[in-house]
Amino acid sequence: MSEAPGPSTEEAGRPSPSFSSCPPIFVLPTHLSLELLHETEANLIKRDARLTYDISEARLVLGKIGQEKRAALELRSRGLWTEPISNPEPPRKRRRVVREPEKPAGQADIDLSTETEDEEDGMKSRHDPSRHLNRPKSRSPAESTFNPSEASSVSSTIEQPDIIKVVKLDWLDQCLKAQELLPIDPYIIYIARQVPRPEPPKTTIISSDIIQRAKQDAALRPPTPTRHHPRTHDPARNPPKLYRTTTSENDDTVPIPPAPDWVTNHVLYACLRSAPLHPPNEAFINQLIKIRQIRELTLDEIGVRAYSTSIAAIAAYPYEFRRPSEILALPGCDTKIANLFHEYQQSPTGTLSAAALLDTDPTLHILHTFYNIWGVGAKTARDFHYARHWTSLDDIIEHGWSSLTRVQQIGLKYYDEFLAGIPRPEVQHIAHIVTHHANLARPPPNPNNPIQCIITGGYRRGKTLCGDVDLILTHPDETITKTLIIDVVAALESAGWITHTLALHLITSHRDQQTLPYRAATSTSSSTGDNSTPKNFDTLDKALVVWQDPHFTDPDPDPTSSPPHHHHNHNPNPHRRVDIIISPWRTIGCAVLGWSGDKTFERDLRRYVKKTHGWKFDSSGVRDRNSGGRVIDLEGGGRTWEERERLHDVEIKQAALGQTLVERGDLVCRGPGAFELPVAGVIAWGGLVMDQSR
Repeated sequence: MSEAPGPSTEEAGRPSPSFSSCPPIFVLPTHLSLELLHETEANLIKRDARLTYDISEARLVLGKIGQEKRAALELRSRGLWTEPISNPEPPRKRRRVVREPEKPAGQADIDLSTETEDEEDGMKSRHDPSRHLNRPKSRSPAESTFNPSEASSVSSTIEQPDIIKVVKLDWLDQCLKAQELLPIDPYIIYIARQVPRPEPPKTTIISSDIIQRAKQDAALRPPTPTRHHPRTHDPARNPPKLYRTTTSENDDTVPIPPAPDWVTNHVLYACLRSAPLHPPNEAFINQLIKIRQIRELTLDEIGVRAYSTSIAAIAAYPYEFRRPSEILALPGCDTKIANLFHEYQQSPTGTLSAAALLDTDPTLHILHTFYNIWGVGAKTARDFHYARHWTSLDDIIEHGWSSLTRVQQIGLKYYDEFLAGIPRPEVQHIAHIVTHHANLARPPPNPNNPIQCIITGGYRRGKTLCGDVDLILTHPDETITKTLIIDVVAALESAGWITHTLALHLITSHRDQQTLPYRAATSTSSSTGDNSTPKNFDTLDKALVVWQDPHFTDPDPDPTSSPPHHHHNHNPNPHRRVDIIISPWRTIGCAVLGWSGDKTFERDLRRYVKKTHGWKFDSSGVRDRNSGGRVIDLEGGGRTWEERERLHDVEIKQAALGQTLVERGDLVCRGPGAFELPVAGVIAWGGLVMDQSR
């Protein structure tokens, strides 16, 4: 008696179709926006596809291309040299053909029983005689019905280690529409076999006597060991090893802890997961962060996003990894991350060779040094080194100081001070000073309702040391918040707290503090002066300033100065980076949420509300994409900024997937000389949780 069939994909709550039977898939980024590329990869991952970011591991390549030559060029540009083939499989054993007795003259001899190799896979042979007798009507790929034998051809012909197929991206779209795995043949662009990279032609003619003398000289020399650069990797000669379960893992009697709900439900968005400040796998995460930094320095945007997704998932995992197989269950983590963890486990120092390059490789070390200059991004750092041949900060000062922007000059001048972290008590003190001068510069009509200040950024995520200070000022009266940033900066400069104003924007005030239009032309430029930083990174009034405490004890004051005891020594207090943001009260919840999370959290938050609600979110408000950009008020019922943010979060999520309570110490400045630290705050309001890890 046969067993009852298991639940289908849809019955198990997983989206269909399932691509688990397909070989490793690589998505070509050519002609795809980053948003569309990420959405395509997400559709594959949540349908159990073996997605890879290393094309040498892929046997199925999806791309928005249509020509065989272009497909070969795309593979070759990524280090894969191929040759086209007409039949990717070796011929199977032919079926013995039994000769039938001769038929009478005039009777057609049509063999309908002989099956070719393609017919066994569910595809009609191009030499099938029956095609010339009864030609079926052509069907579009979307109208094709699913045949298990046809679906098997997706994986069976590509699992050979040297065969690769390039398929139109339309195949994936049609499979998602039909909710089943469609035949792949109508969408194939290029079938090829991977070959070694050809040697360059030798055009120099060398006489035989010179060759003979060279051989004699080489025989007298001791052999020199072959040296390989640590960054060199030839996928054709040294393919990456796939992780395999070891005997020690099978013998491990300690059971793996039960997976969290977001793992079993395959939650892809980082904004729906809670992560502690110090996750159990923090040491491994730090190694991955170094690899991500290398990808950023080499302008590998796809690699940066892939590692960011993996890091966010690992940071949210509540248990310490004991075996690499645990990583494969996490959304956004593939065999590459499992292999890295296996290397991390075997390393006596707990390091990864790929991460160590950031410190040991001379070129990466130089690029990283330049990248740490405030106002210099990855592209500018590479230009400094490769185009201008600078190798140190002294080279920039000596040979290129006049060519730097003002922001870059300030970033270089205070290089070490900007890299030093800012302790939490100092962050609170800066917030107190800014709030005090804001209320003095623009006194509210009601002294009991002063301008409020909320600390966001790394401080709100719980960091012990912050790279900079992010402060949001707000007030229920919009006449107070309009152009408030000008008065605040002027007051702080007069008091000596601000030494340099790097950027000053009045974007919100210029549009009368309304939410940014849905399809507005973005004119906000990046304050870093580097083209690698996306434009329109925020649309609120803001000032990016350099901060220094003007008060210090002079060990040797000048008694003859006027006024007496005037400081004549250098101010020893460090310079800090401070961002002061002004938000209208009606969208303060959006502003606080938009300035609190890390890049992965904010990116996934925008992707989530777009996919689930059809909204567009930024720190200036929420718009409905389906109604031409109508502004949606999610926080109108809140009396305080905490309530408005909480209402905003609940409306976005509408269902609690995880109610993790995370202790946080937001500094809420409520007036001149007064501030308070609220008790434990709920970051997982309505299931929308704050990433506490980075």
